[in-house]
Amino acid sequence: MARTKHYASRARDRNRNNATASSTEAAAASPSATPTRRGSSSSQGAREAQQSSNQKKKKSFRYKPGTVALREIRQFQKTTKLLIPAASFIREVRSITHILAPPEITRWTAEALVALQEAAEDYLVGLFSDAMLCSIHARRVTLMRKDFELARRLGGKGRPF
Repeated sequence: MARTKHYASRARDRNRNNATASSTEAAAASPSATPTRRGSSSSQGAREAQQSSNQKKKKSFRYKPGTVALREIRQFQKTTKLLIPAASFIREVRSITHILAPPEITRWTAEALVALQEAAEDYLVGLFSDAMLCSIHARRVTLMRKDFELARRLGGKGRPF
């Protein structure tokens, strides 16, 4: 038998519905001056209003801020696949080649593009980790542009400023 999740609010709502139903039955059983028909419009409207107040929309579940980010970090650290989409990376490599290389160099082998992408992603991961260390050193948790600039200067990565 499958295990299912039972919410505590169900029992509370059931008890509340039973209590209101018994009170309406008691009121209907008591003698009154004007007899009402079963299913009259005034009692139906009251019941519908009561049911709508009891059955409010369920609030959608949300994780605390940062929980999903930490889960994604653990997931990406376990995998070895490339993170940048291959098609957009190849398109960018071709545009840079068109700008910087001589006109006769236009073709790339697939192995060269994969090696270039792995090297680029390794560089970016290292830069992000160094920049994060810089922001933590400054007693911040938010990465800023100055953290990347400081990481590049201290690591000697990229162009000098």
